[in-house]
Amino acid sequence: MATSNPLTKQFLLAAKYQEIHALKQLQNSCASLTKLGDFVHQLQKERAMSNIFLASNRERFKTQLQEQIPLSDSAQTAFYDSLKQTFIKDNADTGHTRLFNLITYSLQALDALSVLRNQIAQQNISAVHATQSFTQLIASLLNIILEAADGASDPKITRLLVAFFNFMQGKEYAGQERACGAQAFAASKFTTEQKQQLAHFVQEQNHSFDFFNEYADAHLLKCFATLTTHQVNNQVEQLRSLLQKLDDENAQPLSQLSEVWYEVTTTRIDIMHKIEQNIADQLIDTAAMQIACAQRNLNTNKQVLNNMAEQHIAPTFGQLAIKQPEPEVSQNIAADKLNSNKSMYDLIIEQSQHIKQINQALLDAKKVISEQKVIHQAKYILIEQLKLTEEQAHKQLQKQAMNSHKTLYSVAQTIVELSD
Repeated sequence: MATSNPLTKQFLLAAKYQEIHALKQLQNSCASLTKLGDFVHQLQKERAMSNIFLASNRERFKTQLQEQIPLSDSAQTAFYDSLKQTFIKDNADTGHTRLFNLITYSLQALDALSVLRNQIAQQNISAVHATQSFTQLIASLLNIILEAADGASDPKITRLLVAFFNFMQGKEYAGQERACGAQAFAASKFTTEQKQQLAHFVQEQNHSFDFFNEYADAHLLKCFATLTTHQVNNQVEQLRSLLQKLDDENAQPLSQLSEVWYEVTTTRIDIMHKIEQNIADQLIDTAAMQIACAQRNLNTNKQVLNNMAEQHIAPTFGQLAIKQPEPEVSQNIAADKLNSNKSMYDLIIEQSQHIKQINQALLDAKKVISEQKVIHQAKYILIEQLKLTEEQAHKQLQKQAMNSHKTLYSVAQTIVELSD
C-alpha cells in the first residue's frame, strides 16, 4: 500500500465528510419539523373551534376562535422562519427537489388560509367544508415529514421519522375526530354518515399508532404509555358513546356538550403533542449522536492515514531510538496499536461494510415510507378528481382492494400510475 494513489485517501476522507454533512443537514431538517408540528397543532385547534362556531350559528366559541387565530399565525411564522434558515441558502444542497416541490405546494395552499378564515367569520361556508379545507392544508404539511423521511440516509433517524409521521398522522385523526364530534354536539344532531366517519377516525388512529409502536424506541414507547394509561381516555369513550346515541331525526338540545367534548378531546390531543415534541427532541439528539459517531470515525481514519504515511518514511540512524508516547496524547495505547496496524485496504473494507449495513437497515423503513406515500397520493387523486372527503377516498381504496383481492398499496399504485 506504500504506492497507493493519494486520490484514494482523499476520497476515503471525503466520503466521511459527506456523511457528516448529510447528518447535519438532516439534524437541521428535524428542527424544522418540530416547528411544523407546532403549527399543525394550532391549526388543528382552530379547525375544531371553527366547527363549533359554524355549527352553533355563531353562538359558541366566537371569542376562543378570535384568540386562537393569532396563535396559529405565530406558529406559522416560526415554521416559515425555520424553513428559510434550514433550506434557503446561497449554497443550498442538491437532491431535495421533491421535498422542495412539496414545501412549495404546501405554502401555496396556505395562502388560502386567510380566505377560509374570512368565510368562517361571515358564515359563508359550512362546517363540513371548513373542516375539509383545514384537513387538506394539514395533510399537505404532514406529507413534508414523509418526504423528509424518504430522503434521510441514516437508518436510525429514518425509523424515528417513520414513527414521527405515523404518530402525527394518528394525532391528526384524533383532531378530525375532535372537529367531527364538536360539530355534532354543537348542531345537536349526528347523521349516520357522520357516525361512520367518527368510527373511521378512531380506527385510523389505532392503525397509525400501531405503526408508531413498530418503529418507536423504548424511550418513546414509555412516553406513549402516558397517553394510553391516562384517565382522559375513559372520558373520551363516554362521550363517543353519547355521540353514537344522537339521532338525526330526533335532535336533542346538547349543544352545551360541544365545549365539554372540545375540552376533553383537547386534553387528550395536548398529551399527544407533548409526545410529539419528545419524538422531535429524540430526532435531534439522535442526529447529534450520529454526527459525533461519524466524526470519531473520521478522526480515526485520519490518524490511521497519518500513521501509514509516517511508516512509509525511511528512518535515519538518529531516528531509530524509540520515542515513548506522551500520556496526554495517547489515552488508549491498545487502540492506537490496533489503528496503527490497519492498512488502506482495511479502511476501505470498513467503509464498504458501513455503507452496506446502512443500506440494509434502510430497506425496511424505506419500503414502508414508499407505500405510505403512494397510498396518500392515491387518496389525494381521488379527493381531487371525485370531490371526495379523505374518509370517502380511504373507503374507496379499501373497497377496490377487497373486490380485486389486492393490497391497499397495489390499488393505490394503480391509481397513481393511471393518473400519471
